[in-house]
Amino acid sequence: MLFTKLLKLLRNMSLVVLLLHAGTNNLFAQQDTDQQLPVSLNEAIEIALVNSYVLQRSNLSIEEANKQILQAWGTVYPQIGGTTSYTRNVKTPNPFAGSDAEGLFSSFAALGWLAYNENQRQNNNPTLSFEDYNQNVSDGYDAAGIQVRSSDNPFAIENQFIMGVSATQAIYNGAAFAAIRGAEQLRQIVKNQLERDTQTMVNEVRTAYLRALLANEQVKLLESSLEQLKETKGEISALVDQGLLSRFDRNSLEVEIVNLETNLIAAQNGAALATRSINIVLGIPTYIDLRLTDSFENYSLKLPEISKREEAFEIALQRRADLRQADGAIRFREAERELIRATYFPIVNAFANYAYIGNVPDNRTQVRPVQNQDFTFTSTERSFFNDSYWNASFAVGLRLQWSIFNGFQTRARMQQVAVNIKRAELDALMLRESVYLQVDASLRNVESSWLRIQSQKRNIELAELNYSDAKSRLREGIGTRLEERQASSLLDQSRLNYLAAIHDYLVAKSEYDTALGLRTVEIQITD
Repeated sequence: MLFTKLLKLLRNMSLVVLLLHAGTNNLFAQQDTDQQLPVSLNEAIEIALVNSYVLQRSNLSIEEANKQILQAWGTVYPQIGGTTSYTRNVKTPNPFAGSDAEGLFSSFAALGWLAYNENQRQNNNPTLSFEDYNQNVSDGYDAAGIQVRSSDNPFAIENQFIMGVSATQAIYNGAAFAAIRGAEQLRQIVKNQLERDTQTMVNEVRTAYLRALLANEQVKLLESSLEQLKETKGEISALVDQGLLSRFDRNSLEVEIVNLETNLIAAQNGAALATRSINIVLGIPTYIDLRLTDSFENYSLKLPEISKREEAFEIALQRRADLRQADGAIRFREAERELIRATYFPIVNAFANYAYIGNVPDNRTQVRPVQNQDFTFTSTERSFFNDSYWNASFAVGLRLQWSIFNGFQTRARMQQVAVNIKRAELDALMLRESVYLQVDASLRNVESSWLRIQSQKRNIELAELNYSDAKSRLREGIGTRLEERQASSLLDQSRLNYLAAIHDYLVAKSEYDTALGLRTVEIQITD
C-alpha cells in the first residue's frame, strides 16, 4: 500500500515538474484543455514545500546569511593588496630652488675645471680658463656624438614606476569577532524563519485544499439532490396523469428543479475558483487544472493525543520556530552590544610592505672620459631595467588604532542597543502569550468541531429515516409533496452540515498542529 502511494506521488510530482518547465517549449499550448492534474492533499503539500515562492525566498535569505558569515570571517583573515602605478613627470620642481644649495650644485661644473688645471700645473702644462675648459668639453662631446641634456633641474626623473604588495593580519580586533557572532545569530534567525514559514505553508495548503474539497463536495451533493429531484419529477408526473396529484405539484417541482440547477451552477463556479486558488499556494501556474483526488470520507478522524492545554503549550514552547526566532533576536542584539563595546579597545594589526620602485629617465646615456686623453669622451646606453634605476624596499611592523574619544557616541550607541534588547525581550514575552492563546483557541476549535461531527452523524441518520418515511407516505398517498420536499431538504442540509463539520475539524486540527509548531506533512487516510 505504501509502495503504491509512493509511486503515485512520484508520478504526479514528475508531471508537475514537466508542466512547470514546459513554458519554453509551448507545451501548454499543445495540451488537451480537458486534461487535469490529479493531486491529493499530501501531494499538494509536497509540491508546495518544493515550489513555494515564500520558501524559495526564505532559502535565499539563508544563503545570503551564509555569505554574510563568510564576509565577517574575512575581516580576521590576512588582507593582501597590491598596487601598481606609473607616473610621467612632465615638469618637476627643483627641490633646492631658492636656496644656497642650488648655487652649490650649480658650481659642480667648476670642480672639473679646477681638477684639470691642478693636474696641468703638476705636469708643468698650461692651464685653461673656465670658458675655454667648458668649450673643450663641449667640443669633446660633439666629437664623440654625445648629446648633452640641458635642464634647469638635474634631479628631474621623467618616468616613475611603483609596484608594491602589502599584507595585514589582525592580531586583536574585538569588533571583528563580535561581528562574526552576530552574523551567525542572524543565520539562525533566518533558519527559524524558514522553519516557521514551512509550518504555516503546510497549514495554508491544507486550508486551501480542504476549502476547495468542501466546495466540490457541495457540488456533488447538489448534483445528487438534482438527480433525485428529477426522479421524483417522473413519479409526480405519473401521479398527475393518474389524477392523484394536481398540476400545481408538478409545476412547483419544475420550479424547484430550475432553482436547484441555478444553485448548482453557482456552486460549480465557486468550486472551480476554490480549486484554482490552490495553484497560487502551490506556486504553480494558474492555468494548470487540478483534480482533487481526496474526499472527506477517506480521512481518519480522531482527537489529538495531546488534549491538555498546559502540555500542549509546553510542546509549543519547544517546537515553535518563531519562539526560537524571538530568543535569537535577543541574542543578536546582545552580539550587537558586544560589537559596539569592542570599539572601546584598540585594534592591533601586523603589516608587511614590499615595493619595487623604478625611477627611469628618458636619457639613459652614461658619459665617461677616455683615460689619458683630455677632452675625449665615450658613452654607453643603459638598459631600461638597469639596476641603478630600480630598487626594492621591504618593511614590517605593528599598527595600533585606538579611538580615545569620539564625543560620547559609543556610549550613546550602547544605550540605544540596551533599549533594543529590552524591546526584543518584550516581543518574546508577548509572543509567548500569543502562542498560549493560539494553542488554547485551536484546541477549543478542535473539540468543538469534533462534537459537531458526532452530532451531525446522528442528525444524518434521523434525516435519512425521515426522508425514507416521507417518500413512502407520498407513494401510499397518505403524505404530501410538501412533506417529502421538506424531508429531502433537511437531509441535504444535514449532509452539508456534516461535511462542513468535517472540514472545520480538519482545518482546526491543522491550525492546532501549526500552533504547536508541528510540520506534519502526511495526513492519515483510511483504506
